[in-house]
Amino acid sequence: MSESLVAFFTGFGLLGVIVLGLYFLFLILRVTLRRLSNDLPLVTAGISRDPVLLLVTFFGLNFLLNQFYEAEKAQGGLTDIIPLIQKSLTAISFLVATYWVAQILTQVVLYALKKYAERSEAMWDDVLIPILQNVLPLFTYIIGGVLALQAAGFDLSGLAIIVGGLTFVFGFALRDILANFFSGLVLLIDTPFSFGDVVALPDGTRAVIKKIGLRLTSMYLIDIHSEIYIPNGTFQNQNIVNLSRPTSHYYFTISIPIKGDVDPARAIALMEKVVLAHPDTMGDIDRKIEAIDHYYGYSGAGIKEPLKREVGQMRLLAEREATNALAKVEMGLKQLSDLLSSSEQGGLDIDESRMIQKQFVEICQMIGLERRAERQDKRKKTKLVEMTGSAADGTLINLVRLWYQCWLKDPDLFREDLITLPREWEQKISLLISKINKLYQVINSPSGLETRLDDMVEEFRAWMDDSFKSSRSEWQDPRIWVNEVNGDKSRDTNVRFFVDSIKLERCQRGNRIKSEVRQDLVWHLRQAYLM
Repeated sequence: MSESLVAFFTGFGLLGVIVLGLYFLFLILRVTLRRLSNDLPLVTAGISRDPVLLLVTFFGLNFLLNQFYEAEKAQGGLTDIIPLIQKSLTAISFLVATYWVAQILTQVVLYALKKYAERSEAMWDDVLIPILQNVLPLFTYIIGGVLALQAAGFDLSGLAIIVGGLTFVFGFALRDILANFFSGLVLLIDTPFSFGDVVALPDGTRAVIKKIGLRLTSMYLIDIHSEIYIPNGTFQNQNIVNLSRPTSHYYFTISIPIKGDVDPARAIALMEKVVLAHPDTMGDIDRKIEAIDHYYGYSGAGIKEPLKREVGQMRLLAEREATNALAKVEMGLKQLSDLLSSSEQGGLDIDESRMIQKQFVEICQMIGLERRAERQDKRKKTKLVEMTGSAADGTLINLVRLWYQCWLKDPDLFREDLITLPREWEQKISLLISKINKLYQVINSPSGLETRLDDMVEEFRAWMDDSFKSSRSEWQDPRIWVNEVNGDKSRDTNVRFFVDSIKLERCQRGNRIKSEVRQDLVWHLRQAYLM
């Protein structure tokens, strides 16, 4: 046996030991990474094991074959099969690497971005990520395929000329598709909605945004239980009303006739109580709790009304507790903002900084957060984390969770609502914790931002009121307008009220509430001889 062949088999054995060692290393990594709270490192290791072992094997074989080839060439024993094998191994290596990169992008990078989008309040990332899920793997496989063909020895210079010549032809033939594609990008950059939002189309049809593709936007039509696909170019040029913004509360109007000779004030007072009594309408919580026993559900003959009344009372009481806690937090933020405004002139001294930090920590404790020190890069860093155990009792986050858990007992909710409702509120809680952590870091080390701290606190308070939960919204109270007496001696009244969420019950919750409120109004008005 020649020396070159002995060296080849010796190297091959060493390569086998290296590959076997890497295999056991991945087994150890798998056991170690399972202990982490984040599963991304574990998934990355699982995806990478086979491609890494194959790439090391192919590169090692390529190196050994090259050494063997050079030795045989020097001895005059050159064989033409070795360069062909090397090209094949290189091409296969590119294919394996392409598959590896594509899997890392889809299973790790895009998955992490998707989870980030669920915690983010921005709308653009909800649209960007599905597009990236379609585009990135495709581009990765195209680039990897081209590199593999080149490594295999194919001459692609002619292909580049052909592609350049066909670009104009395809560009002209596919101009509508390209227009829809770029319209999709415009919708991505300046998106007026996120997935799951309820919108009204120009003809008044209500739909739910399902997906923005490269060419089409997919929407679910609520009233006819169907999907519609609109080209992005057409969709971009339409006037779309987003019914889910700024909040998912939706305004309904009911026209109810009453007798023309009755006292309008008496009719208005009764109708307000009936609307407030419904558990799923918006309004002053104390008045709703007072009215629900006397005015809700008496027009129905079913067995659901007593359960709905009981669950509604439970939910309203829980919401009142959460709203009171929220009002205390808002008051604390207002006082902190006033303190910052009066102290920031000329900069903050040490005593003022400590007093502000102390007051801010007290607000964080009311929210349900406590300080925890963590080591990062040999430095200790403090962050805010959720309280646990009995310490969390009575805090805003805990009370909000108790409130939406009472909401989940609503007998009218659908099965999917039991998933989407907690997800929505947990996302809001995550955003709350993230935003207050950013504010906490700035207050702890202002770094020249002392004069802007009051503005930052006010911005956070405004976000809580607009996007988290409002402690009191008088504009959500029901409104009743009485018109002039008609020719038939009756008056028309317009009853307007907000429902708690337009998204629940497959977006039919508002229609159900509207029907039940109308039914209760008619029943009580007839009982009072006002109709």
